[in-house]
Amino acid sequence: QVLIGCDGLHSVVAEWLGLSAPIHSGRSAARGLSVFPQGHGLGSSVQQFLDVGKRAGVVPLNDNEVYWFITCQGIKRDHRTYDPSTIQKEVLEHHAPNFPSIYLDVVRHSDLCSLSWAPLMLRNPWNIVVGNVSRGNVTVVGDAMHPMTPDLGQGGCCALEDAVVLGRHIGNSFLANGKSVVAEEVARALGAYVKERKWRAAGLVTASYVSGWVQQSGRNWWRQLLRVVFYSYLFVVLARGVNFDCGKLPIAKAEEGEVEAESSKLD
Repeated sequence: QVLIGCDGLHSVVAEWLGLSAPIHSGRSAARGLSVFPQGHGLGSSVQQFLDVGKRAGVVPLNDNEVYWFITCQGIKRDHRTYDPSTIQKEVLEHHAPNFPSIYLDVVRHSDLCSLSWAPLMLRNPWNIVVGNVSRGNVTVVGDAMHPMTPDLGQGGCCALEDAVVLGRHIGNSFLANGKSVVAEEVARALGAYVKERKWRAAGLVTASYVSGWVQQSGRNWWRQLLRVVFYSYLFVVLARGVNFDCGKLPIAKAEEGEVEAESSKLD
């Protein structure tokens, strides 16, 4: 038997493995989906708005729907139990009253059922590198392994990479042992999966946090200088890092009892 913990941020499996609890990034975020039955007229461009300690954006999904977000520093209370209309009111009246009207209009058109507000959490990257990410036939993937802030949009992408790499190691073990699960061999496969993934995951957690911190920092001259350096040089490096080929996934075919390795590339 193999246990793969895919149970998210507050993973019971990660806790059992001994990984440290996720920590607060110092920021919280509200997110929502806005609907414009007659069309929003925003085109397809993503727009971002910055203020001291705040960062917001709108992302058109199609002609009628727009995803929006706002992240704020220093708000540690968890708003997940708030009534959606309260979240909308707080964003409009307290967190974004000085933002451009185009952003406020998007928030006003929110589908209230879609609104959420929650703290942005991450796992200590060093804990991913040196912690027990697997033990015997037990391991974790996705947010259960590497919760990260959303600043590079890599949380879900990294989980998909996990799935391919884990599937490859378990699949190769399964095929090498006559299509059967051998406990000792699977444990080695999980160890190889962790070895391959831990530095990549820890790097993305770190890069996402730094990206958010730099972009949302205050107006001190040295922080403004950091932003110039970030957008001029560091962001280019980070963008290259998110384009990642996690390799091939072996696929077992039942035709005539043969097994053929097929390419499954994930960028």
